[in-house]
Amino acid sequence: MRIRVVTNRDEIPSLEQEERAVHLAFRPSDKDLFSLVKTCPSIEILQLPASSYDGLSKFIKMYLSSSGIHLVKGDVSGHWHDLNNYFVIPSYVLEKIKELEVQGRTEEEIIGEVTNLRKISPDMILHLLHSSFLSPGSERPEMNRV
Repeated sequence: MRIRVVTNRDEIPSLEQEERAVHLAFRPSDKDLFSLVKTCPSIEILQLPASSYDGLSKFIKMYLSSSGIHLVKGDVSGHWHDLNNYFVIPSYVLEKIKELEVQGRTEEEIIGEVTNLRKISPDMILHLLHSSFLSPGSERPEMNRV
């Protein structure tokens, strides 16, 4: 799974329409979030650092939710934006989540094992556990989404 990392608001207009997962590494304004939804109509998940997440208004959280966007608190640890615009959650992590789910593990156990495997936020792991990103071929953005 690829998460597009955006380090400043000037990058939002240049994002691909097909982006499904975005991490905003800056504190977005309401205008930035409206622009993001308009620029990326296929977005399913928006990750924000804890400080930015906690500063969002109830209105914006409701707006994102009603737009079908799952808001996740977390970071992209170890990512170097100047080398790559995407933070990649490797397929082996997604496979491990599926494997643990099939084994009947609790959400807490899955979060514990996956965070030991790779530094990913608990919110992101929960989202992956309950989302379409665990389906085959999910590492590439959909090109013809209606």
